[in-house]
Amino acid sequence: MEKFRIGGFSEAVVVVTDPAPHFAAWIDVGGWRLRHEGACDPALAAAWGCPGEAGEEWLLGHPDCTNGHVRMVRLAHGAARPQIRADDQCWDSGGLFDLNVRVPEVEAAAAALRLRGWHGAAPPHQWDFGAVNVREWLAKGPDNVRLAVIERVAPPLRGFDHMKSMSQVFNSSQVVRDMEGALVFYCDVLGFRNAYSYAVPTLGPGPNLFGLPSSLAGQVGLQIGIVHPEGTMEGSIELVALTGAQGRDTAHEARPPNTGLAALRLPVRGMDAFAQHLDACGVAPEFGPLPMTMAPYGKVRMLGLRAPDGAWLEFYEPA
Repeated sequence: MEKFRIGGFSEAVVVVTDPAPHFAAWIDVGGWRLRHEGACDPALAAAWGCPGEAGEEWLLGHPDCTNGHVRMVRLAHGAARPQIRADDQCWDSGGLFDLNVRVPEVEAAAAALRLRGWHGAAPPHQWDFGAVNVREWLAKGPDNVRLAVIERVAPPLRGFDHMKSMSQVFNSSQVVRDMEGALVFYCDVLGFRNAYSYAVPTLGPGPNLFGLPSSLAGQVGLQIGIVHPEGTMEGSIELVALTGAQGRDTAHEARPPNTGLAALRLPVRGMDAFAQHLDACGVAPEFGPLPMTMAPYGKVRMLGLRAPDGAWLEFYEPA
């Protein structure tokens, strides 16, 4: 009998210094809506190592989707804290790298985001991602948050009829130093399944998605493993290794309440069994399970966990 069950991530948490520039991207460009605004539960601030600190939060989401949201949190002293993945390059490992969204036309989305202060690692790049062909732009904006803005070229995209300007967040990437170790954590410890695998021995010389110099890209290989509790690509986690281009390790500051793309939140059923399972695997949580309030779910119990390369994951179960 199954003792616990994890779902794909339902939202990403971004610790912000100012919500306004994020609204400009998600609402003005993406067509998203503000679903909740209010005070942050002090229990969350305490779990993040800031006992007694007040905070605010804003939950943004696609109007036609119940998952793939972005929750922005601002604590009272957030501006004084380090930035997650500060001054990073695409080949630097550690923490959460990006949030993936689909768009009807990547050039139009890029132009609109550039006007609002976003900039890319390279211009939008068309490439074959295994069986699919996409045009993709890796862009950074306020608080060093990075988006992968993706236009499907072929075959035709299915299941995204609701997409007008920008889809929900359907995937989030992590740049890892040890692909095997990361897969062991997600698949053997958390019980995730493989949703997609892709590998090439070299990116090939010339322009590339990651902004590597054209003369060096032919010396760099790419390995990708996408995992999800049920093996789908909705709320999935993408592990990326750029072999031959290992950069800095930024994992030491990749956690809330530091500002930036801080956490993914995943629903779980059977929290106590999950906590016992982690203990049996020798994996110690960063906090919890702890009771707290999480709109729109009300009372929940939450457990925080760090992945091998520092990505911060928060598992919650409605009370």
